[in-house]
Amino acid sequence: MTVIVNNSKIRIFSGAKVGDVVLRWAVRNRLDISEVSSLQVTDKWGHILDNAAPLRDQQIIKIINR
Repeated sequence: MTVIVNNSKIRIFSGAKVGDVVLRWAVRNRLDISEVSSLQVTDKWGHILDNAAPLRDQQIIKIINR
């Protein structure tokens, strides 16, 4: 499935959770893994998402540093 993260498409396995796509995004952007815990994830309306929240195909999320 594809998830749109900060206006970039990321392919990830079906059934992935928010935490899975955050890790994929962090690796793609060469972030240190220790920085992942300081990231905040929101949906396209600005609602904060938990790392265990399920994702759906074509979902739009935003990752920001707190």
